[in-house]
Amino acid sequence: MKAGPHPATTPTRRGFLGMTATLAATGLLSACSRESGPEEPEKKAAAPTTRTVTTPLGSYAIPTDPRRVVAVDSRVDLEPALALGLPVIGYNHSKARPWVPVDPGVPFLSDKPNLEQILSLGPDLIVCCHAGGEWWPDDKLRSIAPVLTTDFMIHWRENLTRLATWLGRTDRLAKLTADYDARMAEIKNRHGDLIKASKVAAISYLPDEGQVYVSSTWSTDKGLLPTAATLQELGGTSPEAKLFSSAENGLSMEQLDRIADCRGFMINGSQADFDALMSHPLWRRLPAVKRGAVTLLEGDVYYGSIYTAPKVADGWDALYTKVAAA
Repeated sequence: MKAGPHPATTPTRRGFLGMTATLAATGLLSACSRESGPEEPEKKAAAPTTRTVTTPLGSYAIPTDPRRVVAVDSRVDLEPALALGLPVIGYNHSKARPWVPVDPGVPFLSDKPNLEQILSLGPDLIVCCHAGGEWWPDDKLRSIAPVLTTDFMIHWRENLTRLATWLGRTDRLAKLTADYDARMAEIKNRHGDLIKASKVAAISYLPDEGQVYVSSTWSTDKGLLPTAATLQELGGTSPEAKLFSSAENGLSMEQLDRIADCRGFMINGSQADFDALMSHPLWRRLPAVKRGAVTLLEGDVYYGSIYTAPKVADGWDALYTKVAAA
């Protein structure tokens, strides 16, 4: 006799109806879940690609994340651009100083900016001193890309702060200035009251002109140069501007007695310029020169920013060390 199905697997009317109700309920719940479940979160809005800034040239948009930047002046434009992490693709005016960390692959374009050449590079941002003329044509460069300006006549810190604010890179600015301030504090601590008690001067010598220029004193023609800015921050003293016969703080060799009360001199320039000045009979008559309180800060530090200022500060450090020993 053939065995029938196991009772547990045999559907009954009541079991069938119960199973049907269960499936129906499950389907209903599933449908309700699809219809009334939590909504998917909205996608985040894309970050803005530009920001509006107001510079001496007006108000306009610049890229929030520049990718191709031209820095027109290697001293006041290139230095802060590199320090703030901008991807520089070329620069002008003069070859970058050895202490400026520009990538060797970044080309020096020309002394005066060539607008067609810069246009061919396709920059999305340009940093240019607001001085005008053939060397700094910031107004004309705006037809190629947005321009952020610097200014020869103000402190390098202010230029750096302006650029960092326009670019939204103030965090990087804080780190840069903190490192610099720590370096300056070390120099102050090392020389103490000697800095306050000793009048000193930074000197540039032009043999062909027979003139020296005191760059550590604020100049109505040149503004606050790195030599003057760093000396002020250290609390040092330089000869008064009223002593000079020109807006560039120039003195003829016959006028050197006007700075005879300086206790030390830091010569800025080349070894050849230094040797020429040190051999000049009128220069050698100065008391500080007789004592040997003269140093050479080699290289062009006439203008600059965050990379030139520490080099100049180290130059003052070396001079005060020599003044103390003289």
